[in-house]
Amino acid sequence: MVAQAMDTWKVYGLTVVALFLKMFVTVLIQAYGRFKSSSFSNPEDLAMVEKIFGKKDVISSDGDLARRAQNVLRNDGENIPIFLFLAMAYIELNCWKTGVFIYFPLFVASRIFHTVAYIFALQPLRNIVYQLGILVMFFLCSHIGWNVFVS
Repeated sequence: MVAQAMDTWKVYGLTVVALFLKMFVTVLIQAYGRFKSSSFSNPEDLAMVEKIFGKKDVISSDGDLARRAQNVLRNDGENIPIFLFLAMAYIELNCWKTGVFIYFPLFVASRIFHTVAYIFALQPLRNIVYQLGILVMFFLCSHIGWNVFVS
């Protein structure tokens, strides 16, 4: 029993690391977009760039790439935390062990593809992979509900 729990927690740990790295890459894309377009949304950022790099041609609104990356991060903030809580409950309630190896990587993949699709403006792919991530969370909910109320 302990070995099984360790296996699922290891998958959870890898899931958390993968989602962190995905979000960190998105932050780097956002920074690249801001420096590439010389556009920053906060006055203090404008002042810092002017001071450090001597740029005077900066503008006070984000470019398209930086804006898209910011929207990805906002969307991640709306989806990833609830997934992580559901995933913890899924493991703690000893739901279907194989589901950890299916649902967790599937959610990570959906978030990665959502990011790529958002950055490169790929519809309907963005909508499809977003819905896939939501579907994974509904599957987790159904397993959790089953374990709480039926088993």
